[in-house]
Amino acid sequence: MMTGTRVIALLFTIMLTGFSLIAQPEPEIPVERGADGKVIHRIVDKMPRFPGCEESGYPPALKNACAQDKLIAFITKNLTYPDEARAAGNEGMVLVSFVVNEHGNILRPEVKRDIGGGCGMEALRVVGLMPKWIPGVHENQPVSVRFNLPINFKMGEETTGTVKEEPRYKLFWGGAHQDEISPKEMTLLSTQRVYVRDLYGKNYPINELELTYERGAKYRELMSRGELNEDMSKLIKKAGRNAIITFSALIQGEDGFLNIVREFRVK
Repeated sequence: MMTGTRVIALLFTIMLTGFSLIAQPEPEIPVERGADGKVIHRIVDKMPRFPGCEESGYPPALKNACAQDKLIAFITKNLTYPDEARAAGNEGMVLVSFVVNEHGNILRPEVKRDIGGGCGMEALRVVGLMPKWIPGVHENQPVSVRFNLPINFKMGEETTGTVKEEPRYKLFWGGAHQDEISPKEMTLLSTQRVYVRDLYGKNYPINELELTYERGAKYRELMSRGELNEDMSKLIKKAGRNAIITFSALIQGEDGFLNIVREFRVK
């Protein structure tokens, strides 16, 4: 079992010296059908999440972050870097795809991408150990959802440390210079680009963009392949005072995948 692993984390991304994982969506095809003919969703209002945070009392966005931390802890505890892969110097990403059904059960896990040395089998073994998840929700109903879990095996020096933020990268949204935005500005921003830039002015392509919307009891999650889509723009235009819009942008930085998060409030 791997121990003493240094963890660098942002709200919805983890990078581990021994391995890392990022939830990654399928292309934007709304549904597929399993071998039994049942519908499997790829785009839903709320994605499935790892259990352990339902009684936390957190608002939805923080509950998602809490669930990600629980997933980090589970992977850290159970995943072992295979000896064969270490000996051969195998490094890279293993992609495991599975379905979380309406009851939270994990079904049909399979390796979509492997690097050899037993890494794919090890990733499958750990997925097989997972407890029931909190199922995804679409149109107020629990549904089966396709979930992709990349695990990046990377050898390196193992040191003990604490979770810390990565200050090198920052998310920008069009011409928004402040985190508090007026309703009128929101209309203008609804069609403007979201991008990530480092301290040296270099822009990084966004692989996945997630928008969460909170206002009172209302909550929505939307995802795209890197840019504001039509549904996101419509939601932004309707955002009223005291709404909170949070962007999470998945990028490949200098040291691997990172999720850059920024929150905007409608004043």
